[in-house]
This record gives sequence, C-alpha cells and structure tokens, in this order.
Amino acid sequence: MPRRSGEVARVPPHPATDHVLSSLARLPRIALALLVALGAVATRAPSADAQPLRPGLLVGRVTDEAGEGVAGAVLRATRGPRTVLAFSNDKGDFRLGGLEAGPWTIAIRRLGYRPLVVDVEMPPEGNRRTFTLTAAATSLDPVLVAERWTGVRGLVGDARRVSPLAGALVRVLGSDVSVGSDSVGQFAVSLPGGRDVLLRVERAGYATRLISASVPVEGYLQLEVALDTNPQAPRDYWVWRDLDQRLKFATPRAVLVGRDEIEATDAVNLGVALPATRSVTAANVLIDRRACLYVNGQPRPGFPVDAIQAGDVEFVEAYPPGSDLTRTLAQRWPAGAQCGVPDGPRRSSASASRLSAQFVSVWLRAP
Repeated sequence: MPRRSGEVARVPPHPATDHVLSSLARLPRIALALLVALGAVATRAPSADAQPLRPGLLVGRVTDEAGEGVAGAVLRATRGPRTVLAFSNDKGDFRLGGLEAGPWTIAIRRLGYRPLVVDVEMPPEGNRRTFTLTAAATSLDPVLVAERWTGVRGLVGDARRVSPLAGALVRVLGSDVSVGSDSVGQFAVSLPGGRDVLLRVERAGYATRLISASVPVEGYLQLEVALDTNPQAPRDYWVWRDLDQRLKFATPRAVLVGRDEIEATDAVNLGVALPATRSVTAANVLIDRRACLYVNGQPRPGFPVDAIQAGDVEFVEAYPPGSDLTRTLAQRWPAGAQCGVPDGPRRSSASASRLSAQFVSVWLRAP
C-alpha cells in the first residue's frame, strides 16, 4: 500500500537488536544506570588536567586557605646554582619551565601571606601542583573591628624581596594626615567613609608610589603596597609638594579622578575614558586634546591627553581656568610652549556651555 505524505515507514526489527533490547529490559535499574554512566565517561573528552605536560614544566595554582586564587605570588624554583622565577596570574595560575627531572625547592612569597617552601620531585614528564598560602597574622584586626573603624589599612613591602617593609610613611595628600608602617609593614589611616583619597607612600632608598583609593562608607579598604628600590636620593621634592598643595587648595571646579573611575569606563585611551567618568560628568568640565598636559609632574608640550593609555593611569587632576589657586601648573609650564593639539576638535553646540580644562596633570601607575 502506498504511504501517505508525512507517515513514517515501519521497519521490522532485526533479530539481534530485538535480543539486546530484551536483555536490557531484564537488567536491574541500578545496573542499567551504571551502564549509561560508563558510556558517558568513555565518550567524554579528557580534561585539561589529564592531558600530558611538556617535559620540565611545573604548572599549577597558588590559593589561599579558602581555595581562592592568589594573584601576584612570586614562585622561585632552585636546584643548586639554578634558579627559575615565575608569577601567578590574576587567577592564581602559574607556569615554571625548564625544570629538569629530580628534586627542586619551590619557595612561594606574597605580601600579606606567610612564606611557603616546598620540596618537589620533578618527574621527566612534568608535574602539576597546588600550593596553599596562609594569611599572615595581624594585630590590627581586633582594634578595627571593635571600633567600627573606617579608613585605609594595609601592608607595605619590598617589591624585589617580597617582604614586609617597616618605617614607610603613608601620607594622605591634600591633608595633614600621615602614618608610618610598623615593624611588620602594617599601617592604618583613619578616614571618613565614602571618600576618595590619594595616598603617597615613601621610604628612604625606595621609589615613591601614588595610590588612589575609595574608602567604603562602612568598614575599611585593604591595600598591599610594594615599593621598588631606588638607591638615589629623590630629586622631585617640589613635584610632590606642589601636588599636595594643589589638592589642599583646589576649588570645587577642579576635577580629581582616581583609578577606579577610569577602569570602570573600559576605555582604551585616557581621552575617551575621562569624559565618561563620574567626576568629570558631575563637574560638567570638557577635557579635550588642547589642554596643557603634565605627566608625573613634568610638562609635556604638544602631547594630547588621548595619547595616554587609560590602563596606565593612577590619578588625574583637571583644572579649568581659575580652579588651581596655587598656580603651580601655570608657573611651571615652559614659556612659549604650545599645549596639546592647538587645532584640536572644536566644541560642539552641546558642550559650548561647559568649562574647558586648561591644565591636566596625569599620574601614571607604578610599573
């Protein structure tokens, strides 16, 4: 009989198929489930951990006691005179290559954690390991929790030795507040909650660092500050003095933008990032390529703000005319030097009512 459109043809079962189906039907439910699970395992692709490693390669992860990845940990593998160095990434993952088969000593250090030293036997085919760091004990926590303390606390350390650094001075620029790090590198600065601040961390023999920070409305912000060695005496005293004075006497029309605001825009260059930040939008200030630009306290004639990568910036000051009462930027600008790009884009009618920034001072992150 001819089949109608849409009707499925019936195929008579094969005797062998019929026998398998009838056998499966007689299996207990648990055995049948086990068969299905084993079949799924057999067809599943091998995991990344099961794949073979390159000879001489040690890979793995550095975690804290909660199992979270620890970023920026320094891993040093030593065997006799040989030393191999690596750093954990933002997920705590690391790769140490060039480790021949045999015993190696792996030392892991990270500011805020106790150092860890482990002996590892490297097989010829490579190895995988997870190292767990324990947080260093702190004497500040009971005081801060008991007093419902708000502000910034943290640890200052030597960037090369990855060890706590005593005697560092932490200043809150634009104020008279400053504290020193104690014998184990710890510091705590009491500040009102919900405030953006710029910290200057300095110590003799080390390069000074600027850090922008946002103090939570409740609680405190935790920072880890690594200072790099600099045996030369600092020659930029006036740069830091001028910055401190500008922040103290800046008028409400001045715009101060920290790293968190810049990162939140996801912009690649600073010229695109700044107009999208909360502080610039609230001040209704126009920052374009014609502004006179300073970078790390040094004037940069003919250099536009959009030539700077947003990810390299720690802090930005922007001053429309009359908003810098110290006039330090105007006085230190080279006589007769042009600012950014004189023939830069003209303001649109929508921005005609906005004040234009005359000077922009950009402070880059420490490398």
